[in-house]
Amino acid sequence: MLTELMHRLGRYLDAPDEWLPSLNRANGSTRQQRTERSVACVQLLRASLKYLDLVTMRVGVPSTGGGMQNLTLPFLAKQAGLDQRRAERAMRDLQKAGLTSVWPRCERINDGNYRGLAAIKYVPPALFGAFGLAKWLRHERSKAQLRQQMRAAADVKQRRGDTREHARGRLWMAGLKNGVAECADRSRPGPTGASRGKVVDAEAEFERQIQIRAGQIKQADPSLDHETCFRLARQQLALPRR
Repeated sequence: MLTELMHRLGRYLDAPDEWLPSLNRANGSTRQQRTERSVACVQLLRASLKYLDLVTMRVGVPSTGGGMQNLTLPFLAKQAGLDQRRAERAMRDLQKAGLTSVWPRCERINDGNYRGLAAIKYVPPALFGAFGLAKWLRHERSKAQLRQQMRAAADVKQRRGDTREHARGRLWMAGLKNGVAECADRSRPGPTGASRGKVVDAEAEFERQIQIRAGQIKQADPSLDHETCFRLARQQLALPRR
């Protein structure tokens, strides 16, 4: 649908008053908008539509956490193939015509001054209606909203699953530590048989290292089962299975 609107915007160049009269009169003159100015407006609109979020009708790039990264005018000008001055003039015309809404933003810096940020830009649904795409837009926005809700639900489910798996991994590690402590207690040599005690100590230390490494593998990948963790631990320690 966005591609179709980009294509239909070309009709404005052939009949400005028929398709977007508000843009044709944006310069405050009764004369028809000059061709190069019309082309700049159309190109800037097309560049904005490339990054349009249908749910919010906001121009930008989705960022982590469900936010939106705003785009600067120089970036859109480059996408539209326009120089900075012509892009600025086209943006003013689009705002006057009601075809783009711009909300300036700034942030305070350390010295108490303010620094400008990329403005928030919106494209009105009326632009689609002007080219006979209002019904199609409503349909696509409903689909986009559904996809967004499904992604959000999947993210919540994934986070819950990760939390459960990591909790299980921590409990498993605690159980391994307790088992290692019991094994070490049983392996301590008595008053006699010192040489046998050294062998037992070596075996106990080997098993302790295996269990610790298996626990680390489980924490790194909670989806692995008990047997796989121990098999990988033995392989990584490069010692044969006893």
